[in-house]
Amino acid sequence: MVTDLRLKIRHFFKKNAKIIFIIVCIWAIVFFVNMFLKNYKPPVDLQTTYEPHKAVMDSTDSVPEKVSNDVEKMLEEYVGYCLEGNIESAYAMLSDMCKECSFNNNIDEFSSYMLNKIGSAKRYAIQNYSNNGNTYIYQIKYSGDLLATGLTNTTYSYTEEKIIFKKQKKGTIEMSVGNFVDYEDIKNISENEYLKVDVKYVEKYYSVEKYTVVLTNRSDYTIVVADEQEANEIFLTLASNDTRTATTKNIVLEPNQSQTVKLQFPKFYDNDNEASKLTFGSIRVMEQYSGTQVEEGIIQSEIQNAIAKFSVNIPVKH
Repeated sequence: MVTDLRLKIRHFFKKNAKIIFIIVCIWAIVFFVNMFLKNYKPPVDLQTTYEPHKAVMDSTDSVPEKVSNDVEKMLEEYVGYCLEGNIESAYAMLSDMCKECSFNNNIDEFSSYMLNKIGSAKRYAIQNYSNNGNTYIYQIKYSGDLLATGLTNTTYSYTEEKIIFKKQKKGTIEMSVGNFVDYEDIKNISENEYLKVDVKYVEKYYSVEKYTVVLTNRSDYTIVVADEQEANEIFLTLASNDTRTATTKNIVLEPNQSQTVKLQFPKFYDNDNEASKLTFGSIRVMEQYSGTQVEEGIIQSEIQNAIAKFSVNIPVKH
């Protein structure tokens, strides 16, 4: 009986060998595919909202595509020069006014600035920060090679700066660093028998404005424009009537003396609040002036006996 069963099984397999082979192959394929799919972990596509040409200050504002393409090319070239240590080529990319206002037309000053900002950085990332007409302000961040070092249980340092791109009427784009944005001639004068105030020009940086002013004493008396007694009496009035106080030291003019001063005011370029006038609020024409390092009584006596006291307002809006 056992022998008969064996013969029947052998006969069955011999008769259906091809079918059995095909079934075994199919089962093997299915088994290995299931094993592969069970152990396969597909790569996760990183989801990001990074949009380098959309303004941080206004998410509805973005840089035109033609400008953004030019900006990326200029940044790639500029950073490439800096990382290579090609100071001359990087410096040559800057606008003439940037070279003058930010670096005093001195390539060594630019070199020091650049090394301080970039140092040994290997990577950079850009982000449009804000825009004003044809002026596009980008923030650039320099860091080490994060792909090499990783971030797990690691801290890393970086530096950043504002880089400004200004589209000119002829279609070219000028680039500035050192937070320099713009330069404007003012050439407004106010004068009386005692004092001539000549506001020459303003240098606009991202967070400050610097006004160059020539003060001329036309009298035979000492004129005090600012000192510790009236430290907050030079200010810039904005279109909204807000004021910004100058960062300045003593400004004292001897008889018939001229003095060039640079007055710095805190003001962000992208706040759409233009400056309207510059005010010298407490000018004193002194018959005697002993300075501020004397007794309070002497100071007050000299102020009370001043020949004249007046203020000056000079328009600075174009």
